[in-house]
Amino acid sequence: MADECSEWLSECMKVFPKLKKYVITAGYSRAPQKVLAQVKVRITRFKDIDVEALLLRGESKTKVTRKLDECYQIEISNRLREIENVEIRKQVVQHSMIHELLHIERKDLETLDKNHRRRRQKKIHVKEFEEEVFQRYNQLRELSGLPAIQKRKTST
Repeated sequence: MADECSEWLSECMKVFPKLKKYVITAGYSRAPQKVLAQVKVRITRFKDIDVEALLLRGESKTKVTRKLDECYQIEISNRLREIENVEIRKQVVQHSMIHELLHIERKDLETLDKNHRRRRQKKIHVKEFEEEVFQRYNQLRELSGLPAIQKRKTST
């Protein structure tokens, strides 16, 4: 089953040429109930302390810098593995992968790890984001020889 995820991920990567420099893996794993897929990445934090100011004045401000590793892991929910029809499962998993790959491309993961106020201000899942996911999914379908989906039903 993990082989099918990596195979489908390589097909999705054709739509994301900017992400070829990153190491991205995909596989099934446990996920929260309302989550189809999620991205995991290691974030390294460096703390820089001004030692001179600390010794001379007794106070110092710490500067925290953050760096994302270039290894991403897309975890697909185990519940999707239960879809018996392989073609339907492939389409659902690839749509979820495209959603997560677009987060990686837009570097949204940097704001997801920060405090809630900054996360709220960025507003990651907006209508334009979902439209771009739909367009990229249609590009992938055309590359696979399937017809593009004409309408997208929204629940708002």
